[in-house]
Amino acid sequence: MRARWLLLFLCLCVAALPLSHAAGGTVEAGSALRALLISSDRFVTMPETTPSSFNNVVNLRRALLEDARGYRAIRATANQALDAGEFAALAREALGEAREGDISLIYLSSHGLLTLKEGRMNFALLLSDGVRETTLDTRAIYEGLKDIKGIKVLILDACYSGAAIHKGDEALAVASLFTGDDFKVLTSTGAREPSILWTGPKGTLSGGSYFAQAMVQGLGAQGSFAADANRDGVVTLAELLRHQRLYYGASSPQLYPEGDPLPVFTYTAEQMEGDAGVITDLVLNNPLLGQEEQEVRFSYTLNQPARVAYQLVYQRQESWRFDVPQSIAQPGENGGLAAPGRKEAALRLAGSGAFLSGYLLMLLITVEEDRAFPQALPVLAVRQGGEDPGLKVNASPAFAPSRGEEAAFFIQHDGPLALTAVIRDKAENLVAALLADSPTRPLHLVPEGTTVYWNGLTRIGEPAPPGEYTLHVSALVSGVAYTAESQPVKLVER
Repeated sequence: MRARWLLLFLCLCVAALPLSHAAGGTVEAGSALRALLISSDRFVTMPETTPSSFNNVVNLRRALLEDARGYRAIRATANQALDAGEFAALAREALGEAREGDISLIYLSSHGLLTLKEGRMNFALLLSDGVRETTLDTRAIYEGLKDIKGIKVLILDACYSGAAIHKGDEALAVASLFTGDDFKVLTSTGAREPSILWTGPKGTLSGGSYFAQAMVQGLGAQGSFAADANRDGVVTLAELLRHQRLYYGASSPQLYPEGDPLPVFTYTAEQMEGDAGVITDLVLNNPLLGQEEQEVRFSYTLNQPARVAYQLVYQRQESWRFDVPQSIAQPGENGGLAAPGRKEAALRLAGSGAFLSGYLLMLLITVEEDRAFPQALPVLAVRQGGEDPGLKVNASPAFAPSRGEEAAFFIQHDGPLALTAVIRDKAENLVAALLADSPTRPLHLVPEGTTVYWNGLTRIGEPAPPGEYTLHVSALVSGVAYTAESQPVKLVER
């Protein structure tokens, strides 16, 4: 059996459902949860995304309603051409009753735009009702939300959304408009990356943004709350970022602040007793394939009988070739159904030699009749040659963690690598570990490279003292160690 499912590249966020809902349940003393979901599906100058946005918001709303703390209100709006003033008015209407200590979650999704403003790349969201279009840039989003009291958790699900917090690019900015204690920001991509939608066998839009699907699986009962890495009943923003980067590999989600421990979702032991999702507990055995390594090895748990298929999608000239995937059907028993249980698989790469070097996506898909459902989309790196990777490190000259700033580093390298990156002080003492033999991801940067950020905390979570620090980077290629280090970065108090 051979089937083809295509993923469509669109610079987008997912859209919203026109409803207002007062959620039941309890809220922790002194804290209230509210949500505002905004998106567009119909456009004047960009492709229509119906029904993707609708599906995403329906699923996200359903997941939020499972939060054990209970949402006081969830407000969603679809296909409105909101200008800066209209957006601010809607935010006040939906979230204006928030008080200090409350949490407001704002999910913005539509086509994303990358513009040049004041010599710097700037992110903007395209909002439309199909007749009139407006752009909501980073400044308008910030101004519309800044006066809402409490903590604002902003989720941007759009192409180039990392540019809103200056992450995922080589600019080495230590701050953005959202820097400080009031905002937490999760983006679906880095500053130069597109976002994707799932399409059906005939190329029609039938699902939603893969980022949103992965997020809902990570937060919801159907995904067994998979984003909760330590299984303590609380999903923090840092845990959600790690989950998104594993299950969604077509771009590189970004987070401000780095390693943030804010609980974004909670659940009870009783909620864990419900039915789990079809596929959970994905493990990649070799996320970086080395020289002469021709097989992708992985395992996962299948929680119910299902027809399972795999795809490998290769990257060529900075683009994912979803139009020519390598499809592999997983053998089943009864009518093609695979029995539940822990599954181990190995997929052999197509082609050989230098042609394989680069990045690829692995899709885990379940099939029901003529419909296919994506379950996971991790990215893998392939390095078939033993050439010098040309490691170089650039760094921001100074940053002040007390103001919410983060040190920014750009690690330049040729081709995929597994990188180790650590912060050392002036006496060469190890202060913090940012990467630990971590495979790189394609960020669409020129020159090619990887971005990392340091929040100024030590390995044990304490603030590092003012002084000079350097980032030390190492990689092993065909048994040869390569190293590089940044210029000193000054950590200042104010």
